[in-house]
Amino acid sequence: MVRYFYALIFALSLNADILVVATNPKLGVDRLSEDTIASLYLDKRHTINGCRVVLLNLSFDSSLRRVFEEQVLKKSRQELERYWLRAHFRGHRPPKVVESEEAAALYIKKIPYAIGYMQKDIAKKYDLKIVYKLEF
Repeated sequence: MVRYFYALIFALSLNADILVVATNPKLGVDRLSEDTIASLYLDKRHTINGCRVVLLNLSFDSSLRRVFEEQVLKKSRQELERYWLRAHFRGHRPPKVVESEEAAALYIKKIPYAIGYMQKDIAKKYDLKIVYKLEF
């Protein structure tokens, strides 16, 4: 009985969704910490390796965006709306919004200093550099 339980847990873990933050390999970054990613996405940091980066957000209705906001940025949708409303009056802009994970991957593939999040299989499909992973 216990053996079947562990087999079930293992099978479920294989099907776990994996959100990754990906970059173009030309950016020259091997890994980004969750704190660094949050600093970039909350407009507190703008460069990596001396390059000003372009950040990509998925569309507002994306479930992956909600996971990213809550698990990586540690903010609710309402907190982020208030954050960017205040930041707007100081001249700051939120990350660029793309319609899909595929669009994000294509943008990152083309622009060496772009960073975005997506599911792991899409990042692999486009040969992007995975710099952060989150299983959920």
